[in-house]
Amino acid sequence: MVSRLSSTVYLLTRVLPKNQKILGLRTTNNDPVVDSTTLSCLVLKPGTKLMLIGSTQEEILKVNSTEDSPDVVDDFDFKEEDIQLCNVAENIEKVARRCKAYRPRKLSEFRNGKKLLVLDIDYTIFDHLTPAESVHQLARPHLIEFLTRAYIHYDIAIWSATSMTWILAKLGQLGIIPLHVAKTFQHRNNITGSTSSTNDDSVPSEDLNASDDQYNKSFRIALILDSSDMISVKFTEHGIKEVKPLAVIWNNHPQWGPHNTIMFDDVRRNFIMNPQSGLRIRSYRDAHVNCSRDHELLRLIKYLELIALNEQDFTQLNHNHWDRYVHKHRKQWEALKIKRKKQSKLCQDNETRNNQPFVVQSSTSSLSQSSIYASTINSNNVVSVPVISSSCTVHEPMEVSSSSLSSNPNNTTTSSFTSGQKRVHDKNPDDNDDDDDNNHCVDTNQTYNMIKDNLHEEGDED
Repeated sequence: MVSRLSSTVYLLTRVLPKNQKILGLRTTNNDPVVDSTTLSCLVLKPGTKLMLIGSTQEEILKVNSTEDSPDVVDDFDFKEEDIQLCNVAENIEKVARRCKAYRPRKLSEFRNGKKLLVLDIDYTIFDHLTPAESVHQLARPHLIEFLTRAYIHYDIAIWSATSMTWILAKLGQLGIIPLHVAKTFQHRNNITGSTSSTNDDSVPSEDLNASDDQYNKSFRIALILDSSDMISVKFTEHGIKEVKPLAVIWNNHPQWGPHNTIMFDDVRRNFIMNPQSGLRIRSYRDAHVNCSRDHELLRLIKYLELIALNEQDFTQLNHNHWDRYVHKHRKQWEALKIKRKKQSKLCQDNETRNNQPFVVQSSTSSLSQSSIYASTINSNNVVSVPVISSSCTVHEPMEVSSSSLSSNPNNTTTSSFTSGQKRVHDKNPDDNDDDDDNNHCVDTNQTYNMIKDNLHEEGDED
């Protein structure tokens, strides 16, 4: 049984079974792994590697013996001089060097015309420190629905400030990428880790299309970046910090730029090199307490869907006021909601009728979001989607005019704003002073162009 395995691990590591979190265990029927689960019920192939997370009792006692201190979040508000860090020549040179050293790590083909959503992992979509029996208990609520709906309009990139090993372990266990793809990707990453930076670590398409029962097939992750893609920046009062310059992506994948990219991160400083493109999300911690009341992803997906339909240039938006934007376009959102319910009912009716593959006619070039890995598309833009479960849903992109459906701006009052402003930015929700919002103080396009010029100059010198 798993309990005996935990006891054996204790003898080897001195980590008590109650403090152990073993990643990589799964049952043949995908039931949760508990102490009473027999080893014969586990999927354990030759050479399978497991990852243990936990601390010895001695280490825990040392921590408990220290004086209590308030929770510290590694983040801070920008000062005026910090806002200009993206224009400092030294930082621009660092970004240019990182762009040249960049090694693409693709998990799926990029789709024409899609915008880019860049997501952090720790405390953004996953609580990585709270003890739990299953990694799924630490996923942010509504994560799969959020990714599924975002995939309609956006290619999705993951950028975490940790190593690729940890990123792949978390994404695989969460079911965000197939487990076999995580292993293949890790193997390729280990092989090419010490070779030339011109290597392409993308996963072959045949590996992506293999089956994996634990993987949710309603979306794909397009790109993964880790700590090696970040740069160090010196802040005025807080010293040197690592940040995530989106220009690394933009210069190597020119279909994306400041005009069609948005990044979610719980640490504001990570988008100091591109402040107009960042949206600070409220941290997700203490999953066992907050799992029933955290609806941040459901709120933010409304914003992503609305700006994807309405906005051609994201640099004209103030992401600090995302909740105001959603409120202003609430009528348009209600129309989208009704459309989505009709599509869901259509899917269920087709499944009940004959339980056969059905066809969804789309008026745009976007794929429907059900069974992305198994779907096919022909020249008439008809997507053939196999029914995969009784909860099958199909969300079709919908072109809705914001001018015809959005509410009258004059009817928008500060008293009807959501509490998101206070949650995300630690501000008074009644404070509507735009002068306090820093992501409009810098022209991201200007910084991006400076980095491109720097790259061209280095190329001429070479």
